[in-house]
Order: sequence, then structure tokens, then C-alpha cells
Amino acid sequence: MTPLAPEPTPAAPLSPRERIVFPLDVPDLDGALSLASLLGPEVGWFKIGLELFTALGPDAAARVRERAPECGIFLDLKLHDIPATVAGAMRQASRLGAGLVTVHAQGGSEMLRAAAGSAGDAKVLAVTVLTSLSPAAMSELAPWFREPGELAVKLARRAVDAGCHGLVCSPLEVARLRATAGPETLLVVPGVRPAWASVDGDDQVRTGTPARAIADGADLLVVGRPIRESPDPPAACGRLREEIAGALAGPSGGGTPS
Repeated sequence: MTPLAPEPTPAAPLSPRERIVFPLDVPDLDGALSLASLLGPEVGWFKIGLELFTALGPDAAARVRERAPECGIFLDLKLHDIPATVAGAMRQASRLGAGLVTVHAQGGSEMLRAAAGSAGDAKVLAVTVLTSLSPAAMSELAPWFREPGELAVKLARRAVDAGCHGLVCSPLEVARLRATAGPETLLVVPGVRPAWASVDGDDQVRTGTPARAIADGADLLVVGRPIRESPDPPAACGRLREEIAGALAGPSGGGTPS
């Protein structure tokens, strides 16, 4: 099944709408489909994470795609297992019509190559360092790295060399990973927090604004709670598109808004 998904190319840069990924972080199908109907005209991608996928299984992707056929499906499963298992999971994800699927870059080169080689029409995104990990947490997990960005760069090089199509990183690492991975690698950035939105009890610690992430070279922005917790989610998407368009029109935006 060919994924219904926008793809960045030099001849056809992504529009502000196509750059927005909205995570369907809800536990039930009704909630997911309601959000898909409401925001389908406003965003480019719907991200299905572990909570919804565990609750509904593969049917989650099919049902969301039916409700919002103009949007890409992003399976954020963060696969991390032996190469054969990850390869099998990637084949199934591609058959579901997913355009993007995440794996953990820390799974090693052999696992990353297996994922990329089994992805079919899907693009493999290697997650570098989770946005929830602070420098203090990093010192506990990997004390030989001075800060998260240093590890992110090392993992990014490994993932690109293994054939992964894109990387997931926090807003703080976008510029470094763009310089490391080159212009063709898709950079997907969670932890995006517009200045006009506040998030209660935020568990993301390495965050940044949409404008800064785009100016530094991000392709897709994952924005959940600032939209979902807004009193008017479609209007919040509109504000986000305006901020992205402004960054794209700037001297370092790297694209043309449409």
C-alpha cells in the first residue's frame, strides 16, 4: 500500500501545513477520529504513538487514514529490538500505509540497516535523544557524553550511514544535526513550544519555538499539547502555520511558504 504522505523535495518545498505533525495521544478510537476530523484540514501528518497503537492495534492507522485521507500517517513506535524483529515490524508498518516509522538510533548499525532495508514505501526515522532527557538524566545514562547534543550527533551519523531516511531530535539539536546529516535527511522535531502557548506539567525539557526550529533546518514539527489544549485547536494550527511561514520567508528559513 502506498502511503499517503507529503514528501519534501527541492522542486516542491513543504507548505507550512504539511510541516505540522499532530500526535493522536489519546487512548480510544472515538477521541482519535474526532481529532482527525477536526484537524485533518489543518495539519500534514497524524502521529500514532504507543498508547493508541497498543489500544487499537493496526486498525488505528487505517481508521485515521479513512477519516483524514489528505494527511500522512506517522507510526511513532520507536522500534528497538534485534535486527530480524525490527525488520519484520517495519515490513508490517509499511503494509499499513505508514509514511513515517520511528526506530531508536541506539539500537545499533545492524538494526538500523535492517529497518531501512525492510521499510518498503515508508521512511525510517531514527530517534536520537528523547526530548524528555535533561543533561542531568544524560549524565546518569551516558556520563561519557558532556551533553545530549553530543550524543545526538554521534547517533545521527550512525543512522544516516545505515540508510535511515530521517532523524528525530529536540529543537536544541536541529542546527547541529542538519550540518551533520546534510540537506536530504528529513529532520522531525518534537518538543516544539510556541511562545503563545503554555503547557501545564510539561515533561519535555529540551524545547524550542517553531520559528527557531524551522530557521535551524527542521522539516516537520511535532506539536501536540499546544494545539490540543487550546480552546480553539484549528485556530492554534493557524497561528502555528503563520509562525512557520514567517520563518520560511526569513533569510535562513530554507524554503518558500505556500
